[in-house]
Amino acid sequence: MPAELIETAARIFRAEAQDGYRASPSADVDRVAELLRDYAQLPESERALRLEEAASVLNGANSPLPLGEAARSAGEGVVRADNVRADNAPSPLPSPRGRGSSTSGVTLATPIQSLSGIGATRALPYSRLGIRTVRDLLFHFPTRLEEFRPPTPVSELFFQTEGSVVGTLQRLEVENLPAGLKKHRATIRDRTGTIYAEWLRRGVWRLGIRPGEAIAISGTITQEARGLVFKNPEFESGDSPPLHTRGLVPIHPLTAKLTGRELRRRIHWAVTHFASRVTDPLPESIRAEHGLLPIDQALRQIQFPRSPEEYAAARRRFALEELLMIQLVVIRRRMAWQHDPAVALPRQSHVLDALIGALPFELTAAQRRVTDEILRDMALERPMTRLLQGEVGSGKTAVATLALLDALANRLQGAFMAPTEILAEQHFATLSRLFGSAGSQLENALGRQPTLRLLTGSVKGKDRARAYADAASGALDILVGTQALIQDRLEFAQLGLVIVDEQHRFGVRQRVTLRQRASGDSPVPHLLVMTATPIPRTLALSLYGDLDLSTIDEMPPGRQFPRTRLLGPDDRDVAYERVRRAAADGEQSFIICPLVEESEALEAKAATEEYERLRSGELASLRLGLLHGRMRPAAKDAVMRAFRDREFDVLVSTAVVEVGVDVPNATVMLIEGAERFGLAQLHQFRGRIGRGGQPSVCILLTDLPDPEANERLRVVAQTTNGLALAEHDLRLRGPGDYFGVRQSGLPELKVARLDDAPIVEAARSAATSVLTRDPDLVEPEHAALRAHLLDFVARSTDPS
Repeated sequence: MPAELIETAARIFRAEAQDGYRASPSADVDRVAELLRDYAQLPESERALRLEEAASVLNGANSPLPLGEAARSAGEGVVRADNVRADNAPSPLPSPRGRGSSTSGVTLATPIQSLSGIGATRALPYSRLGIRTVRDLLFHFPTRLEEFRPPTPVSELFFQTEGSVVGTLQRLEVENLPAGLKKHRATIRDRTGTIYAEWLRRGVWRLGIRPGEAIAISGTITQEARGLVFKNPEFESGDSPPLHTRGLVPIHPLTAKLTGRELRRRIHWAVTHFASRVTDPLPESIRAEHGLLPIDQALRQIQFPRSPEEYAAARRRFALEELLMIQLVVIRRRMAWQHDPAVALPRQSHVLDALIGALPFELTAAQRRVTDEILRDMALERPMTRLLQGEVGSGKTAVATLALLDALANRLQGAFMAPTEILAEQHFATLSRLFGSAGSQLENALGRQPTLRLLTGSVKGKDRARAYADAASGALDILVGTQALIQDRLEFAQLGLVIVDEQHRFGVRQRVTLRQRASGDSPVPHLLVMTATPIPRTLALSLYGDLDLSTIDEMPPGRQFPRTRLLGPDDRDVAYERVRRAAADGEQSFIICPLVEESEALEAKAATEEYERLRSGELASLRLGLLHGRMRPAAKDAVMRAFRDREFDVLVSTAVVEVGVDVPNATVMLIEGAERFGLAQLHQFRGRIGRGGQPSVCILLTDLPDPEANERLRVVAQTTNGLALAEHDLRLRGPGDYFGVRQSGLPELKVARLDDAPIVEAARSAATSVLTRDPDLVEPEHAALRAHLLDFVARSTDPS
């Protein structure tokens, strides 16, 4: 074997010398050097594999002449015809299916760079895919399957557009094309006829199969004058079991400098030798109840299935496993919150009726229903953990006010946390107005006027110290604020209810910290979180599975919903004219700049450039403001406050415009590049106008020539139901793009979809069953499940 390797290298070196040393340096040289660097220290079995891999690399190295004199001097017989040659060069030495990796001394935890033929340099593209160990190879799942037909005799492939053939390689020719391209043409024959295959490649490329050997081909077929031709087909030795051809072929996520064929070989090797070594985290009881495959079988079937049914069964197993981890996290979080008792707060109807009777509007049936749900929870000694969702303008704050008043009537305090100063100010003003409207009626029923304070980053000095002192002494009934409420110095005398607005903007730790503001051994406060983001049920069970769900699904009577128009790039002037007309009528407009995925800096730059362009162009006669995500929180609040106070006619903004900010005078929402946003987010933008009762319009401006052709945008224009849009958005885009999911702290899901209701429900049921019997997962049968859960939590960005 060493002699063959040396001779192979010598032939390539002689060819390079004859060509005047013109060949470009190749990564192959570095790879061979890395393979042989520690050769002397290797055991004999590993030496053979290393030499075999090195020979394979060298045989594929670039020959400096198309073949010519250098190839003849290397001992290869060649017949040339113009720029076409026949390639009878020796093929690479056969290597194991795992591409030269021995299992001796290898474990699931072995770093990928330690495997034969990889090394530190070749490991880089693997690491970009998150593949750092042998175990990671097993769990790098395909995103789809390429389904090739079974082998067919050549004579039966006429009039077929795709197919598979196993035959004998008769001849391989290479034609040099302009721009460094090469066309590799193979002639393949079986007992019924001849067929051809062509590959366009740049640089070094070898088929790895010699004339006279069996070859398997799968792919697209075209009819040409000389006969049937496969165009850029998949191929492999016809004597080997199918891996790249003739059946279901997994297509894995890739990155630069790593081919699908190489990755597929590596994964096949890992599955063959290590799938049986993986400990199954799912107890037999769960697998039996839900009809799930054992993990080794599931790994084989998801990576290299023999049928679509096998693939679906494997994906179902891993999907339920992922969702089970989420459910275990959120249910344990709920159990931890409810471990200690709360103070039961009986419904104080006479106090609540005093406020309800004085409200300047009638509560809707939906508001009354969710108020009853919340007050029933608060009447228990088990701490309430409830999520209140409702459209913008549906009346969530009124419901929250009633809940706070019930806590006050039971002689406890309330805390109301919002994500920004301007939202905190808005809630403070709303609470003050509602309590004030009840006047003496409320004072008589409660025995006093409720005392409220605002605590934000802008509150300094004596005012801040007084807020701390009054909260600690019990003199303060309700404290409204931002994250200042979770600072270490703040403590409540008797905190009974915590309300968190726009839940998706706060992590679990912040919720828990606010809960801990209660002093000493005080009972656990009840928790109500609110959001204007419509959340589909399956998503709520996963992201907010520790919370019970209440939905205000009815808008107050008389609320005018904005009209929605779709405009294409040629109608931009129409959109700007509508903005100018609004300003002439004393009304205001938002202009939302296009979304730039994963780049807040680019979004800010684009918004700034659009602001400058409009200020000196189409909207030069108007007063413009600018808002983007790179601004400091205080600067954002200042801009929004100025816009609310009508200092600007138009606010040019990125998607950071705060949910819930009340600008009653805004009647136009112009969204540039509307096709780049999710449906739920477009609906959120639309909900920020028309709050003053005037007719309003949301203009979806798209770069598409025919905006009506975009089904997603048509759905937004035709639908005013936010929850229906959210369900549609979740199906189209998946949970990873859904508003608020990235802030959830969950690891990226490889297989599961949060819109798969049956799987989500099954995972919820399994988690509840396990934790009811074994809350801390300490039973022996749950040891692997506990370890898997700890790993899952460690990969979360907001573990609890």
